[in-house]
Amino acid sequence: MSRHSGSSRHRSHQPRSSESNSEDTIEQAKAVVNQLNTVIASAPHQWETYLPSARSAMSALDHVRFFRSTQRYDEQVWILHGLQDFAFHDPDGGAIRDVAEWCQTAWLRILRNYPEDVETLTGLGHNWLQRAQATLARIQREEGTDSSSSGSGQAGNMIYDNELLTNGLDTDENSAAPPTDPRRQGPLYVEARGYLQPAVDFYTRAVTSAASLGDTPGDLLASAAESHMSLGNVTATPGDERLFAQAIRYLRQAEQTPGYSLSIYLQQYLNEYGRYVS
Repeated sequence: MSRHSGSSRHRSHQPRSSESNSEDTIEQAKAVVNQLNTVIASAPHQWETYLPSARSAMSALDHVRFFRSTQRYDEQVWILHGLQDFAFHDPDGGAIRDVAEWCQTAWLRILRNYPEDVETLTGLGHNWLQRAQATLARIQREEGTDSSSSGSGQAGNMIYDNELLTNGLDTDENSAAPPTDPRRQGPLYVEARGYLQPAVDFYTRAVTSAASLGDTPGDLLASAAESHMSLGNVTATPGDERLFAQAIRYLRQAEQTPGYSLSIYLQQYLNEYGRYVS
């Protein structure tokens, strides 16, 4: 047999072998994600032990171009949720930055194939909102805000600026806006807005897409409200007023969603401040 024919035979078998190796790689990565899910649920303090495995899985998935496929959407979303939950297991303390950024890039790759996909837009909104939490927590610590800290939902460090809400919204009862808070021009506020504006944008797109399908989940509406409230708290007047008002509208809609209940914090917020928004 000639060398040429031997090479041909080798090449003819290579695609099948390569496909098999890719499948093995994907299954191994899924096993790692299962492991991460267990760790986050039962022993989150041990996260650092599993970080090398997470990074290995990410690198392997990149190698086989897993997120470029249009045939594995369900697996892609499941893997991203697992890795993203791992990245943000302690948002107050800061995300695992490289894992969070990798997840964001992977979501964007899926978005290219499914530009109006609700799950993908929600995943991106969640990514940006969670990345903001450490900065919001730092604002609270450094400035000793008197505003209440919510432990609700996905955004555990939202600063609910109650005074701005009750005095700043453009309503018949309260037409005078408060003076601009100079702190909102500080570097921490700029950093927070840099995270939260994309969160608001992606959640807004997700709500719009879900509404076009006739099914807007309550948890999506609540998360969209949280992103608006968080951005409102680091935005100067009058931009904050519009954000707070939209948050209230989302909360009203979520409250009316069959089978869904707002968290106690968001429900209290809606009950107390909903009357200021028409």
